Amino acid sequence: MKIFKRFLCPLLLLLFSCRLAYAQGGSPEYKEGMTIRLDSSGKKYIRFFTWATFWARQTNANPGTAINGVQKNNWTDFNLRQFRFVTYSQLSPRYLILADIGIDNQSYSSGGAAGGANTGNGGQTFGGTLGKKPELYLHDLWNEYAVIPDKDPDNGKPNKASLYIGTGLHYWNGISRMTSAGSANYLAIDVPLYNWPLVDLQDQFARQLGVYFKGNIGPVSYRWAVNKPFTVLSSPVAFQKGSRDSSFAVDNNATGKLATTAYAAWQFFSRENNLLPYYTGTYVGTMKVFNIGAGYYNSGEGTATQATNSASSVLIRHSITLWAIDAFADLPFGAKEKNWAFTGYGVFYHYDFGPNYLRYGSIMNENVSAAPDYNGKVSQAGFGNAAPIIGTGSSWFTQVGVLLPKTILKGKTRFQPFGEYSLQKFERFGNASFTYWSAGGNIYLDGHHARISLKYQTRPIVVNDRQESSKGTFIIATQVYL
Repeated sequence: MKIFKRFLCPLLLLLFSCRLAYAQGGSPEYKEGMTIRLDSSGKKYIRFFTWATFWARQTNANPGTAINGVQKNNWTDFNLRQFRFVTYSQLSPRYLILADIGIDNQSYSSGGAAGGANTGNGGQTFGGTLGKKPELYLHDLWNEYAVIPDKDPDNGKPNKASLYIGTGLHYWNGISRMTSAGSANYLAIDVPLYNWPLVDLQDQFARQLGVYFKGNIGPVSYRWAVNKPFTVLSSPVAFQKGSRDSSFAVDNNATGKLATTAYAAWQFFSRENNLLPYYTGTYVGTMKVFNIGAGYYNSGEGTATQATNSASSVLIRHSITLWAIDAFADLPFGAKEKNWAFTGYGVFYHYDFGPNYLRYGSIMNENVSAAPDYNGKVSQAGFGNAAPIIGTGSSWFTQVGVLLPKTILKGKTRFQPFGEYSLQKFERFGNASFTYWSAGGNIYLDGHHARISLKYQTRPIVVNDRQESSKGTFIIATQVYL
């Protein structure tokens, strides 16, 4: 009942106002967006696009959680999940440059810039950062040259094979389709996080510096890159004699080995556009797509463990070897005037970061700590909304959605219910399994360009190396994409 009063009533009012707006004409058709043509042919241009996603959440906290030092069983907050401003330009059919700046994950008590003492920006008490003034930073910056374009620039005929080479801070990732997911067109509000296994450690928000190669060979789309991972110098902690914790691998790539990564997909129906690296989560009934893909990531000596259980121990270094296989389908069906569509994605990940490697994490955890005077069980993942997400082991993730027919409502508004399921096993926890599920739906006011989404998602609570129970989060997200 509280959820209805707090979230669903305002949402219904918002939807009603949106329906009135569309009855008066709505937004114009989104075609080429914000594009400046530099010649009459349109082959030379500069394009800009931008999007922002806002969340309202109610979260059941992990046991024993305090936020800003005050015990909380749950909390409600508003969040700026992401903002992006992207520009790219082609001054010739063979040359492209792209830049992408933005911010991520600002809430009322996390995600801000350091400094500010007692003004709300933290200070020494809370590690120097709370919620204000998040830092605008570079996501992508790369140059690209078409060695063999998809289409011959002289006669416009398609080539049987193509090759593009690019350099810079880039998002042409391997491993899986979802490792290069486009954040403006998710099916289910967000991603499971373990699709970005190095996120903000040996990469910069899923980007690394390097050289990439991409293109198509017949029905196969491919990307391959050689990168230099960002430096991470974590040290294993010395534990008491006999403690198993001394064998836990941590991120330490001090020797500076290069990394290689690749992904290839066989496209059975429509060929997806690969001008930009961002894979689409759902085409909202506008394309017929079925792809099967596979990919990997490898870097030598990316993690380390202690040779003996002491602070002065020599480090044993381990390679990071990650691979995945996946399948994606987006299939319109039924009468054309109704435009039903099924969207489905499944992926299996096998990750090897070295012995017993594990990362706990979450999306937009608040300024959490242990609650004063709490004596009950706590999750091994920590407080707030943290859970085990990435580690040596295997993960299965699947999501499905059904786009309901146009005839339900007049105009552009479309409904798309969806569901997700995740199953993970981590070497550190032996044979224990960890699961979560989510269910929700998208309300497309104008495709991905104006969208409202709702989702309830669970996460595991870990006690004694097992999933003892689950906690959940309810999210309403709004997005505008221009």
